[in-house]
Amino acid sequence: MNDAVIPELELLAFSFLSGVICFFAYDLLLVLRIFFRPSWLFEKAEDILYWLAASIFVFSVIYVKNSGVIRAYSVFGMLAGMILYRVLMRDRLTAFSEKRSDAIRKWFKKKTEPIRKKKMELKNKRRQVKIEKKEQKNLKRQKRKQRREEKKKE
Repeated sequence: MNDAVIPELELLAFSFLSGVICFFAYDLLLVLRIFFRPSWLFEKAEDILYWLAASIFVFSVIYVKNSGVIRAYSVFGMLAGMILYRVLMRDRLTAFSEKRSDAIRKWFKKKTEPIRKKKMELKNKRRQVKIEKKEQKNLKRQKRKQRREEKKKE
């Protein structure tokens, strides 16, 4: 095989692999969304950050492997990697995560139960302190009011 073809085949292989990595990373992002359910705005911000990171990753692969020269076959290699990943995986990772999400949430809830209890205790304690302060203020007001009324009577 010609020595000039080997670097081109490496670039094609790395391009294909970077396409697979990009879609796998996006599937991981979708799995995180299953567990944490972000708001619409936060979801769009995640998408923008993901595609920014993916573009930097793809550019770095092209830059390192081919000195920044974009070749059509490297772009097609990335697309082929993305398509093959999508065809083979066909949302298996996200479907598995959706099936297991309830079990994982229950496990996570069980592990974080002491933290949530402590948090609730602190919250209730703060509420109680606020209530006590309000009661003290009301008592002080009533005492002042009584003194004023006593002074008026005298």
